[in-house]
Amino acid sequence: MKRCPSCQRTYTDDSLAFCLEDGSALLSERADASDLPATVIMPDPRMTNHARPETFRPNPTPTQAHPPQQYTAPPPHWPPHLIPQAHPTSTARQGRGAAITSLICAISAFLLLAFCIISGARGADASLIGGIFIFSALIGLLGAVLGIVAAVKTGKDTNPQNSKVMAVVALVLNGIYLVIVVIFLVLGAIASSR
Repeated sequence: MKRCPSCQRTYTDDSLAFCLEDGSALLSERADASDLPATVIMPDPRMTNHARPETFRPNPTPTQAHPPQQYTAPPPHWPPHLIPQAHPTSTARQGRGAAITSLICAISAFLLLAFCIISGARGADASLIGGIFIFSALIGLLGAVLGIVAAVKTGKDTNPQNSKVMAVVALVLNGIYLVIVVIFLVLGAIASSR
């Protein structure tokens, strides 16, 4: 049986440790030394922050209190003119979309030209091949225009991560494709005139 020292209420359940009314710790009716919590003797804390010998003063002499000093910010680790400047994100992608689209147009045009050549060698319908060839020529022309736009936009971009190389490569590929188209058209005109 346990009893609350505050409200003197008794409890028959020995598993309870606190009073249900006021939350005080319950005591056994027979208060012997075994019910009291054991006293824990803690050792003295050890010193972990040892003072350096040059700054250690065993008995400092009392001095006048100094007024608090004004906080001054430490100097920067590098000169201010060498601090990296953040580039605006809008200029980092200037002309990138046009360059990617122009490159995709050049690759698509060359793939369609290869399809036309392979299909013509196998004897496919000439009107189908002609339509695909004209479509690929239009894709190459669109890619060349987008390549010019991308080259102009990326030429103005001073960011080192610009898309200038991609724009120039796409423009050159589309230009080569248009030259091939002109050669095929001239050869086709010569062949049809005979």
